[in-house]
Amino acid sequence: MKHRYLIKLCALALTVMLVGLTGCKEDKGNEPDRDDGKMKKTILLYAVASNNLYSNLINDKQEIIMAVKDNDLDLRQHSIMVYEVIPNNKENGETPRLLELTRLNNGELEYVEVKKYDRSLYSTDPERVAEVIKDMQELRPSKTYGLIMWSHGLGWSPFFSERDSHPAETKSSEPLKANVPMQYSFGYDTNSTVGYTDKTDIDELADAIPENVFEFIWFDACMMTGIETIYEFRDKCRYFGGYPTEVFSPGMPYHHTIPYLLKEKADVAGCAREFFEYYANNPYQLLRVATVAVIDMWQLEKMADFCKTYYEGMPVPSAAGLDYYSGNQRVAYKYYDFGQYTLAKIAESDDENAERLFRELLDKLIVYKNATEKEFTGKTLNLEEYSGISCHLYNPSQTGAAADYYRSLDWFKRVY
Repeated sequence: MKHRYLIKLCALALTVMLVGLTGCKEDKGNEPDRDDGKMKKTILLYAVASNNLYSNLINDKQEIIMAVKDNDLDLRQHSIMVYEVIPNNKENGETPRLLELTRLNNGELEYVEVKKYDRSLYSTDPERVAEVIKDMQELRPSKTYGLIMWSHGLGWSPFFSERDSHPAETKSSEPLKANVPMQYSFGYDTNSTVGYTDKTDIDELADAIPENVFEFIWFDACMMTGIETIYEFRDKCRYFGGYPTEVFSPGMPYHHTIPYLLKEKADVAGCAREFFEYYANNPYQLLRVATVAVIDMWQLEKMADFCKTYYEGMPVPSAAGLDYYSGNQRVAYKYYDFGQYTLAKIAESDDENAERLFRELLDKLIVYKNATEKEFTGKTLNLEEYSGISCHLYNPSQTGAAADYYRSLDWFKRVY
């Protein structure tokens, strides 16, 4: 019996030693180190950079590497994927591709291509957006997902206009000559075999994103936290983040914000706070401008119920005294502060509790908001009544293509 016991002990010791040796193997990349084969979290940065923002994408990808290095983030527990389309005249610009930040065997971090895409579809085409999200889920099944939409933005308005060129340092600036017809709600893609640029309307973009997949969606693009835009994404995520105004082209400082988004429960408010402080306390005076907000989408229908109840029968409020956020952009209609607009809308209500109810709902809806004293174009903001959300000042007498499109949006159908 003793000999058999000794043999078992030797076998056990050998097994432990082999397990230890196996643990010393070189890291083969981002394969999940989990029994269920799932990552804790995957973040997809969807970058439409085939325009004048390309250099900012290069910087942002490096900032993400800095975040992983400085915080020793485990890429076998988390995946950071970047879908990018870049100008045709740049290296690898011919083919849109999906990249994954990977820790190589030598310990270095590098973006590794995991899939190529053809150019028969624009990256602003809802079909391509849906395809990339599906690929992300299949390649890196995870317990939770986050989505960052990266490019130019114009809120809900898909408005044709003869536009002047703007300074190249702004995320709202365009790569083309002055007086070129422009139209976009999100994105600006020049990389296609079709031969012209493409953008996507906000309702089509929302339709391309599956319901209840993403823990958060962040728009690193101008003017995307409008109530009309937010409501289109009401079933797409728990938290929605972005900016009601224009934003400088560096956008989100990813070396500060990524660790917040990769937490087991994404700290989207912390991400927004880091964004704000990065600009508000920037050593360069020019860059000390920022507006930001994070919305709890689970509170959105309660706000819609309130607006539907109290908007009806109320006169169109005057724009005088309302902050507006569309700045340099020639949108169909100016974007005004949603909180200020609604307070003005219900000011003549017979219900003396209307204002109190609205403020309570707004406090629950807005997880985090902040703004500098002046916004991007230099206008002074009413910080006491800044809601972080913009809206269209709707008038039933408005006519034309833009008015017709506005009436097709879910927010209009829900509350007016």
